[in-house]
Amino acid sequence: MNPAAETLAQDEYVRQRIAPRPGDPDYLCLIDLLAAIKAVAPKDARKILDYGCGGSPYRSLFPGAAYHRADLEGGADLDFAYGEDSMLPAGIGSYDLVLSSQVLEHVLDPDAYLAECLRVLKPGGKLLLTTHGSFWDHACPHDYWRWTAYGLKRTLERAGFQTDRLLKITANERAKLFIAEKTFGSRARDAGVYGALYDASAVLLRKMGAARRHRMADRCFPQDCVIDATDERSDVNLIYAIVGVLATKPAGA
Repeated sequence: MNPAAETLAQDEYVRQRIAPRPGDPDYLCLIDLLAAIKAVAPKDARKILDYGCGGSPYRSLFPGAAYHRADLEGGADLDFAYGEDSMLPAGIGSYDLVLSSQVLEHVLDPDAYLAECLRVLKPGGKLLLTTHGSFWDHACPHDYWRWTAYGLKRTLERAGFQTDRLLKITANERAKLFIAEKTFGSRARDAGVYGALYDASAVLLRKMGAARRHRMADRCFPQDCVIDATDERSDVNLIYAIVGVLATKPAGA
């Protein structure tokens, strides 16, 4: 098994995604991502492809479905393995749903990957895709891309999809806190008064403790967990960590 696949398959890694708890390192992002997937995932999908599956943390959300797993060569217990070109076996298809969660940013050629998503879906089938908006570089094994919500919508529609739902996930104040937690180790002492204020606020947030910070964010900023792009608040988002989309393969595609 390759090192990235081994990490993604670990029980704790999977648990943090399907059952995140306050205090987990990426709780703010992962609890919102889980809520978004639950909100838009088709309930009647009977044949599903988890494309870039990792440890398939969301498999339990689709009980009773025929669930196929595809990922880079070197993963364990895969139904389909592919190389850097993301090409799936020519003979597969007729899926009701392709699930692609936090994969597209790691794909060498997003257009080729999305063309495969379209190809293997049946007409009327759905693509549920999430990827990064404002996020730090994280190799798995490589990290290539970032999207705005409407940039991702345009990319999918250029690939032949029709967009049903467009979501901004972990937005505004939740996103600021989420990103701030990743910078607690930095110091701004050379930036004068600003640096002193930054360092002091970082110290206070660290002392609060992760679980307490996360419960505070859940209590104070629930409106920023998942925002539909059609919501009037969507136009004033300053920042969001993840973009989510539910799209359809048109009948003539």
